[in-house]
Amino acid sequence: MQRKKIAVIGIGSFGKLFVRYLFEDGHEVIAIDKDPIVIDSIKDFVTVAVTLDATDEHALRSQGIGDVDYAVIALADDFETSIICADSLKKSGVSLIYARYQTDLQKKVLELLGIHDLFNPEERAAKSMAETFSFAGMRSSFLLSDEYSVVEVTVPKRYINKTIADADLRHKYNINVITIKRPTTNKDSKRTSDSKIEKILGIPHGNTVLREDDIVVLFGSQTDLTKFLET
Repeated sequence: MQRKKIAVIGIGSFGKLFVRYLFEDGHEVIAIDKDPIVIDSIKDFVTVAVTLDATDEHALRSQGIGDVDYAVIALADDFETSIICADSLKKSGVSLIYARYQTDLQKKVLELLGIHDLFNPEERAAKSMAETFSFAGMRSSFLLSDEYSVVEVTVPKRYINKTIADADLRHKYNINVITIKRPTTNKDSKRTSDSKIEKILGIPHGNTVLREDDIVVLFGSQTDLTKFLET
């Protein structure tokens, strides 16, 4: 993995988790928020934690904002600040800007400003949860974009004891099997509650046999995955 320099502006509940995950993955993370208490709470989990007003272009430049690989505007409740911040980032030479939006109007305004890498974590989470409830056997889903997803599904009965080659999901549904999670028993566990674990089988081969209770991790477009799940 190539280490990136990433600035995250707006350290709310989403921002706190986001910067920690980025830092744990080895990236250089600059956390920016106007609240010193918030910055103090996150300083041990990022590379640099700075208290400043994101609407102050000079303050942003003082942190070398123009040198970051990515800038992420994660502000949730202050859209006016998001707009001013986005404009300041563009003027500072940041080429890759990701911005959070909450409404369709906010999305359109950001697009008019030339910000096209937009995200709405609440919308994605709600959609993933709705899909989990909507399809039998669905364990979880993760939206990679508006078009593509990764989903975890308990192997359908029609494929139990068949090989991946026999199931032929790639040609029938245009979806790929990424891996398989297979429930197994940890014989070394001292507690019964910890004895059941899911073993990741790695990249499966065509001759891998699908067993009852296997969890199949699939990648494909929303349309193709829906066709598979509805069959």
